[in-house]
Amino acid sequence: MRLAHITDLHVEHTPRVGELVGKRLFGAVNLYLLGRSHHFSCDVQAALPAAVLATRPDRIVCTGDLTATATDAEFAAAKALLAPLLSVPFDCIAGNHDVYTAESLGRYGRYFGPDLAGGALRVPAGPVDLVLFDVCEPAWLSRGRATPSGLTALDAALASSGPCILCLHYPLRGRGGEPYGPPTRALSNAAAVEEIIAQHPNVVAVLHGHEHHGYTTQLPAVAGRPGVSIYNPGSSGYAFMPKKHRTAHFNVYDVEPTGIVAVERYAWTGTSFEPEPGGAYATGG
Repeated sequence: MRLAHITDLHVEHTPRVGELVGKRLFGAVNLYLLGRSHHFSCDVQAALPAAVLATRPDRIVCTGDLTATATDAEFAAAKALLAPLLSVPFDCIAGNHDVYTAESLGRYGRYFGPDLAGGALRVPAGPVDLVLFDVCEPAWLSRGRATPSGLTALDAALASSGPCILCLHYPLRGRGGEPYGPPTRALSNAAAVEEIIAQHPNVVAVLHGHEHHGYTTQLPAVAGRPGVSIYNPGSSGYAFMPKKHRTAHFNVYDVEPTGIVAVERYAWTGTSFEPEPGGAYATGG
């Protein structure tokens, strides 16, 4: 199976005045007054679907942050943007920006669904299953949390027989293999998630987003089982900023029952998405 992985598009639409309340007000200041909106590119986002389809994937997964501040207009724009990808089986989870405020809860589910509401869902996907796990909730900080019921649901989803790939928004580990931080933007109980993974040797890989500069690392070996490979392509909607070593990426994995056997990483060159020079992650970010 060829599995394409996109993440962190951050489709933006300037909020209406009536939507500028609470966290969204501060987010809008960050985006439009402090310049963070320039980190993402409408041109790159528009080019992404055709580039992904050109790799002939059998399935596509998105690990969250389709929107910037979770307004209806942003979700509608993201749905229209990604419509061509729906010709292929398409799985998606929400990111922290997709549940930006308490007012936005349920909006992701109406546009993309299913809304896992902190739970987990196992999806048959060919030689392996995908386990989609929601760890995002509205909060003033950018961190996530797996709820007690969510951890129970994850354990049950992973317990089904057969190999699976776990997909969640937040990283479990940093690029050096260390627990991901800082705490203000990490999964607050990542260790509890790792403990559950360690009980299920059928987990063959972990896919995530959230960190806009891509990397690959591993969960450490536990009780004689080998480490579990972790992949983050980096933001698929990033603007082209070569002086800052920033550009958009997406991944394509060749998946066998034993796990991911090959990785292709595509990078935006300023005009098109092309295979990363030197191979996946050769450029280091």
